[in-house]
Amino acid sequence: MSENQQNKTLALFREQIDEIDSKILNLLKDRMAVIKNVGELKKSYNEKFYIRSNREADMIKNLVNLAENKFPKSAIINIWRKIITTANMNEQALKIAIHNPKNISDYTYLTREYYNNDVPIINYDSANSVVSDLENNNAQIGIFALPDSNDEGDKKEDTKENWWISLANNRIGLKIFAKIPFVEFEQKDRNSNSIQLVATAIKEPEKSNSDNTIITIETGKEVNKSAILSALKEVELDGKILKSAQIMQFDGIKFHLIELKGFYLENDEILKKFSQTKIKPYVKVLGHFAQTILI
Repeated sequence: MSENQQNKTLALFREQIDEIDSKILNLLKDRMAVIKNVGELKKSYNEKFYIRSNREADMIKNLVNLAENKFPKSAIINIWRKIITTANMNEQALKIAIHNPKNISDYTYLTREYYNNDVPIINYDSANSVVSDLENNNAQIGIFALPDSNDEGDKKEDTKENWWISLANNRIGLKIFAKIPFVEFEQKDRNSNSIQLVATAIKEPEKSNSDNTIITIETGKEVNKSAILSALKEVELDGKILKSAQIMQFDGIKFHLIELKGFYLENDEILKKFSQTKIKPYVKVLGHFAQTILI
């Protein structure tokens, strides 16, 4: 093939790409027109928080499956997270408050990766400041970091170091609804960033096709990790302990942050059975999130 013929063929391919890009853009415009109608409908129901985390997670997982490995999973997730966030912002104003007492830049980076660069973000030293912003509708989403290590919780700490204890007792209906990032790497050495965040909002629990539940339990200070795992196994709950802590303000009590596989509410029989096991835990559900996508 001559250079002239190559250039003509390349020009033809580029025309096809441009045509496809125009179709994609027009479809996105059509999508946003539908989203406007959805937003008006939700507004007519007097809903306060429009994001449907269960629907979003199931939608993205379905698209990943439809791609049949012919398009990278991570790219699909990134593209649709941006599309979804743009839709969210057209339904209602969004602002994000991050609990970031150590001013870790990755918290903001991961939050923007999950949502987009257009969502206003403010970082706070205090978890109470995040909750206050949500309560007063100065922010609609609150971000907190999950503990990155766990011990037996023998050292006494302050409640401000453990936002999850305060969250368990909030009275404004604040619940975890998403986990950030939405992907996990099968080859751990490929995942250089081990930070995991959770998104919270004042909203009702939502169930997707596959979820995890975050709970806190209060036990006597003598109860150790092994006893908790044994009690979970006894009632056939699949869980892992994320953090144990003794709080200076609550002598004789130990608090534990636990992630359970599955979707559970506080009135579910299985959690009632767990509370009646030998360790006698007092159980509070912090919220739920769709199980992440493995890459």
